[in-house]
Amino acid sequence: MSPPNRISTLFGHEELSIIADSEDFLRECALLGFNTANISKLEKLPKNSIVFSFSNDAAKMTFELAKNTESKKSVFCATQVFEPTVAAALYSLKLLLSCNFEHALCTQRSVLNMLNSNESFLLSGNDADAQVSVSPHAQPYALLAEDVSHDFVQSVAEFFEVHYAHMNPQEPCPFSFTGTLKIAGILTVLRKPNPILPEGLKTSIRWLSDRISEEGALLSIKDNTITSLKVKNEEHIKLLDLAAGSRGLQLTEFAIGVNEAIASNIDYKINSQMNEGISGVHLAIGDGSSGYHIDFLSPSVNVNPIH
Repeated sequence: MSPPNRISTLFGHEELSIIADSEDFLRECALLGFNTANISKLEKLPKNSIVFSFSNDAAKMTFELAKNTESKKSVFCATQVFEPTVAAALYSLKLLLSCNFEHALCTQRSVLNMLNSNESFLLSGNDADAQVSVSPHAQPYALLAEDVSHDFVQSVAEFFEVHYAHMNPQEPCPFSFTGTLKIAGILTVLRKPNPILPEGLKTSIRWLSDRISEEGALLSIKDNTITSLKVKNEEHIKLLDLAAGSRGLQLTEFAIGVNEAIASNIDYKINSQMNEGISGVHLAIGDGSSGYHIDFLSPSVNVNPIH
């Protein structure tokens, strides 16, 4: 199958393959007309590929194969830490194929320039009432066109956001956020089961995610600490605090999404990594190990410098 025009930004007009460790998913992709291969049967990656890992072993194998592959362009989708179902992977693939990669990469560059040229920003649109400041020496992460002009293996999320992360609590946070945001959906990641977390937490988080996707939520933050998450005036701050592990309600990420193309097709009930790239902003708590990493997605929010 010829890759859709928009993904040709990455692969030219050369053929691409879908790689995974789920035969059911690969069967569905073959029905869509794609070349497919099970990762366990490969000795190296195809020249152009989209990889969906349904297990940690497959994720590890992807990067081992990449080391053995001289020429490769690969988009990596870590399905196993989000929602490792065929339905969720097909949803992610559909969104991925609808993306305007060229526009997203160009937008990342302009966002990066704005962040590097200013220190204080006002958030507006979608009823946002918030301000964020960034440290003068903080380095936001962005993916630019030159980063994918030659060989690459990149996580799908990196194509659609510019972000600051604060994963080491001993270091100062590179950003400071205060204000309120309307939340359209959340995204949750737990990299491996943690026996210390309360029983039934996964079910509770799933329930909260479904409620937010149906009714929205209001998130309040003061000095990088979440102070409230309300759905229809019901407070859910205690659940967040339980779920986030050792980092509690302290923010661990501030990101600006640049993916405008997926707005009309997004389904916040699906725990897909594609959702977090939605044009707007998202904040996160948790480290994904001691507890959940939870992204709060607020689409259609603009970030503008305060001069």
